[in-house]
Amino acid sequence: MTATKPEPGQPLRILAFVGSPRNEESWTYKIMRQVEARMNDIRPTEVEYIFLNRTGVPFCDGCLSCVNVGEQSCPSYDIVGPIAAKMDNANGLILGAPVHTFAVTGLMKNFVEYFMYKRNRPSFFGKKALVTTTASGGGHTQVLDFLEGTATAWGCDVVTRLGVSSSQMKKPAYVEKIDVVTREIAELFVKEIEKGELGSPKFGHLMNFRAMQHMTRSQKGSVNEQYWQERNWLDAEYYTDVPINPFARMLAGRIARKMRASTRKGNAKPVR
Repeated sequence: MTATKPEPGQPLRILAFVGSPRNEESWTYKIMRQVEARMNDIRPTEVEYIFLNRTGVPFCDGCLSCVNVGEQSCPSYDIVGPIAAKMDNANGLILGAPVHTFAVTGLMKNFVEYFMYKRNRPSFFGKKALVTTTASGGGHTQVLDFLEGTATAWGCDVVTRLGVSSSQMKKPAYVEKIDVVTREIAELFVKEIEKGELGSPKFGHLMNFRAMQHMTRSQKGSVNEQYWQERNWLDAEYYTDVPINPFARMLAGRIARKMRASTRKGNAKPVR
């Protein structure tokens, strides 16, 4: 378990990742700053911005050393390790990236590749996250889904999400709407961080857990199996002891059993 609930009287510590190559000039960053200002209206908040374009991290080559051996074995751990430590110590995370060709930016995609091990060995339970994107046209949902899915796989509770049409930001009526929404999500973000409670999983979260559980059971002697054994996850119904919708639990278990049977029989088919 990592740092989540803030100490009484202390400012909130938020780590924000800016996945735009335009850095401070991007609408993604400007919207994050607006959310930060609204949070400070509620409670003192310190936001550290990580501009992915400036981290110097090279393209991930998919060696999977972080997954199979350990995150310290990553060739770029000297860059990624200190960032991971900051993520551990933050009360909340913000992931933001603009829409590029109806998908997340290459900067953000490359960055999260370095945290593939967090999908296998999640640890951010109770840590709240907010995801946001901007686009001159469409594609908001695809990017928000990717960012939310990433944060959730790491163990975060994604409190809320926001997609902004940058082409509308010169229109007063739209700016007023964004002002209202940023106030709402700032209030929700602060409230959930202060509560510090574990969130209940959605059906998709349960299925992701079952898939990772099934995969980890087959990785005998691996660092992943050891991590799961130490936390008693190999025979659990979810990572944390939180209420689960009975119907979602039943359906996820049924699909998981079919998945295991298909693997044993070698019935997996190519995807077309």
